[in-house]
Amino acid sequence: MVELFTPGGGPVPDDPAEGERRHWVELFRAALLRKFIVPDEHVSLKLVVRALRLCNYSADPRLTEGTKEAATLFTNEMIRGRPALMAGLAESDGDHDLFEDVLYGRLLHGDADRFHRSGWAEDYHRLSAVAAGRFAAERALRKALDVVSYGLANELLRSPQPDGDAGPSPAEV
Repeated sequence: MVELFTPGGGPVPDDPAEGERRHWVELFRAALLRKFIVPDEHVSLKLVVRALRLCNYSADPRLTEGTKEAATLFTNEMIRGRPALMAGLAESDGDHDLFEDVLYGRLLHGDADRFHRSGWAEDYHRLSAVAAGRFAAERALRKALDVVSYGLANELLRSPQPDGDAGPSPAEV
């Protein structure tokens, strides 16, 4: 998916159709990232990093350092970068992430409440700026994937047991 939705790079040509295409590519990339940056999702990078720490039974230094780097790359701004990006917009009632309102109210699910809160979605410049603020997550996600791949390839990860014992390796099961 990343290869299919890689940005064109460089300035957007004067061609309105190309500008529109790039806008939708950015929004689709942001939609693909949402599961990894929303705090309560099972594949949230925050939970992936936590799992890597718990499953590194051998305390392999390369795995430990890679996990630490992935955690450093994954910032709170990726999750809730709203204050800087939403400057000048009136907040909705409550503590809503307006970009998620656009994703879930207009692009993915058609949630009526979120649709109404996302009226600013026609502001392409602001919407693109908010989406771009999430793209740093791609680097953190790539690092986490590399760490998981390394750990699995070298049999350095085991499921943690409730009592703290790492238990048998996947090869022993």
